[in-house]
Amino acid sequence: MKRWIAGILLVFTFIISQPGKAEMITVVQAVNSAFSLHPAVKVARANYKQALGQRLIDLSPEPASLALEYEGVPGGEAIDAHEERRLSLSQEIAFPLKYSWRARVAGIAVDEARIDALIQLLELELEVRNSYTQAWMIDRELKILEENADAAENYAHQLKRLVELGETAPLEERRARVEALQATTNRDAVREERFAVLGKFRSLTGIDTTGIVLSPPIVFSQSDLFRSESKFNVDKSYELKSAQLQSTQADIETRAAVFNWLPDLELSYFQQNVPSETDPDFWGVELGISLPAWFWLSGRGEILAAKANQRAAQGNLENLNLQQQTATVELIQSQRALWDKLKLYEEQILPLAKESYELAMKSYKTGEASYLEVIDSQRTLLDIQLEHLEIKAALADVTSEIDRLAGRSVIGHDELQNMLNRGH
Repeated sequence: MKRWIAGILLVFTFIISQPGKAEMITVVQAVNSAFSLHPAVKVARANYKQALGQRLIDLSPEPASLALEYEGVPGGEAIDAHEERRLSLSQEIAFPLKYSWRARVAGIAVDEARIDALIQLLELELEVRNSYTQAWMIDRELKILEENADAAENYAHQLKRLVELGETAPLEERRARVEALQATTNRDAVREERFAVLGKFRSLTGIDTTGIVLSPPIVFSQSDLFRSESKFNVDKSYELKSAQLQSTQADIETRAAVFNWLPDLELSYFQQNVPSETDPDFWGVELGISLPAWFWLSGRGEILAAKANQRAAQGNLENLNLQQQTATVELIQSQRALWDKLKLYEEQILPLAKESYELAMKSYKTGEASYLEVIDSQRTLLDIQLEHLEIKAALADVTSEIDRLAGRSVIGHDELQNMLNRGH
């Protein structure tokens, strides 16, 4: 009888999965799908296009002034009775060096808007990758719990029949019923949680996971991991690039404030007609210079404000660099620890748990172990299987965070850049 019961327990460990025909998608496909429909992508594009438009505005000269004047028209007479007619065209021109600085600042503003848009895309990608990992994990967690619940229910049912036949003690049957109830409760709870997790994934990506299998979120290969901080180039971080641009812009604005005393120019051309003169048509040009007479007051204030902004931008850059260096060390150490833990589970802990469960069943068949010992080994194996799955998910999440910090995308750098130029 114990041999027969032990055979039923084998269901928990040996369940053969037949190959299905379900479609398999990858995290790259999920990210591409999210980029194709999520509103955050439209916002990122719009902000970048707005910066391109603002750059044209900033580089545009001041509007030209065109004037047609009639002077000396007697009261009650037509305009043709004028004493003087004047047509003039004038244009204000900033000092050429100011245009150079304005062009550099405008270019930096576009670069900064592009980087900010890329940061938004990477934040969305991180959210999608984390959601993908959760969906992938909960599918496999549910499968493990379903197998465990099926085995526990089958065993409890068989023990109930044996109690009715008087072939086993009621205590074992009641214990089996408790185990079955706990197993089904855990399974049902994860089923409910799975509904919410897959709902969030669908809202982010537009992908209906019905009949779809999610491939692993990352390839768990040691060659893909950062084994030391020196291999991680934090200078590629988009946040750091944005701070560097802000510091450069503040430096240019400081120099522009210092040389704001350089005069602006005004160039005018005019044609004049005086009918009363023998030769009534005249023309001429005017060149004016705008001198910053109050530069000692307003100019000094601009210089002080610009220098303070420059120091703040430089301090922000140094602070962000320090923060990201610290975050880099923590992330890489966490990734390394998770990788080592994963290898320990796969090479030692998980095989030992399976071996312990098999030995407990063999001992139960020969009468050397009790049913409680089998249940304990079964619970241990279940816990280790779930822990092994959680380590994989945690490793995927920390790898996604490292990619975001390093400015990397699963769809590729060029494709991420192209995302900003799509649409209207």
